[in-house]
Amino acid sequence: MLEKEKSKTRNSLLPSQNIFPIILAIAFTVSIIILDLWRLESWRATGMDMAWYSQALWLIGQGHWKAYDTMVGYPALADSASYILYPVGLLYRFIGQPGILVLQGLAVSSGFVGLWYYFNKYQMNIRDRIGWILLFAVYPAVIGSAIFDWHPDVMMIPAFFLSIWAFEERRVGLFVLGLVVASATKDVGAAVTAVFGVGLLFQRQWKYAGYALLIGAGTVLLDFLVVLPWIDPHGVVVWQATYGWLGSSPMKAVLNVSFHPDILLKAWTRPDVLISWMISLVGFGIVLPIVGGFRTPYGLPILAVFAFNGLSGFGPQIYPWHQYWLPAVPFLFAASLTVWTSISLRSKWLMPIVMTALLLGIFSMAKGQLVSFHQPYVGTLNRISRKIPDNAPVIGMNEDLALLANRSYVSLISARDLLTSPLGTYAFMDMNDMSNELTSPANLHSWLHILDTNRQWSLVAHQHNIWLFRKVKGR
Repeated sequence: MLEKEKSKTRNSLLPSQNIFPIILAIAFTVSIIILDLWRLESWRATGMDMAWYSQALWLIGQGHWKAYDTMVGYPALADSASYILYPVGLLYRFIGQPGILVLQGLAVSSGFVGLWYYFNKYQMNIRDRIGWILLFAVYPAVIGSAIFDWHPDVMMIPAFFLSIWAFEERRVGLFVLGLVVASATKDVGAAVTAVFGVGLLFQRQWKYAGYALLIGAGTVLLDFLVVLPWIDPHGVVVWQATYGWLGSSPMKAVLNVSFHPDILLKAWTRPDVLISWMISLVGFGIVLPIVGGFRTPYGLPILAVFAFNGLSGFGPQIYPWHQYWLPAVPFLFAASLTVWTSISLRSKWLMPIVMTALLLGIFSMAKGQLVSFHQPYVGTLNRISRKIPDNAPVIGMNEDLALLANRSYVSLISARDLLTSPLGTYAFMDMNDMSNELTSPANLHSWLHILDTNRQWSLVAHQHNIWLFRKVKGR
């Protein structure tokens, strides 16, 4: 009875402790949704992210369970065993691209609910709450994913925060639910879940460790031994680009590292890896998640994400503002907030404020014009794009393809596409923007010249250096 009274007193908060932090969290949520929708509407969503996920979700919504994505040339599930694409794909049929961006904003912002649990648990004052909300909002993986194009990885924020809350409150059913969703989001979510189970073992939380190991390790084995080889002959199709330098397959990579452990040291001491680790930890003063990692079972999942990304040969995976660091975020904040209350310094509330400013400064230098840009020809892009029939195949540039992705065939332009694409294919080119990720300006100008001079292609529309061609003759 006494414990219940203490709990009731602990969770009863003054309105002044809640109102402004709540307004701040809501303002962040609304802001990222608006920025996401603005990127899409202003034709600044990039082809290799928004377009290929949009096509995959559109195909699933149309009943094509294999969802063979022509942007990347393999089924969507073969990318990273992202089973979460299927329920989201069914939803996509009704909400479309704007809807999944709203979903992304809500998923990222669900982290505030996770923070609130610790705010209430430790009766944190209003200054601490505001500081930690700001720190979460500008944390590299959070802000980078929040105002970038859609990725299923964002679902790991609510999933892992739910499992952490459920573990601390001893809610087995919700603990299992959170880990199932995290493991279904991507194969890395399953791997982190398994590592979480090991961390729970060290804390002698046998029941919860068993569930986490069963769900995480079971999903990893299902992915790599059954689903991925079955869905695509190449198995883990992204393996070569990410971890292929360790070995031609996951098993060969494990054997190679076992016999040559110096590979790990070489990978983890690369300058860009060390910089990313430092940026990812500096927001917590470096010490908080380390100390919290020893006191809680959350340290090993953090270490696992850092280790997985540090071993990658794929540059964007190392970059701290990309979605690959999202699995660590709930554990970083849970471990850090657990330690926070044991710090007795009067001015400690300044730390998250200062770190917020520091991370914003680093972000502004690293990301450049992420959400600030000039696009004078949105009307022209919309008008010309409406000349493309709904079911027609489309080839084009990164910046042009996201809003054209809801069809059976959409692809980044290449010399091969110019030759082999079927009759009726449309080529859409906005030559005002040379920022395409995978294509040099020289190639784009060369291909535009071919489209403009080759009799296989007929000009449909041209205005403000925006071009639309249609293939009218075969080879």
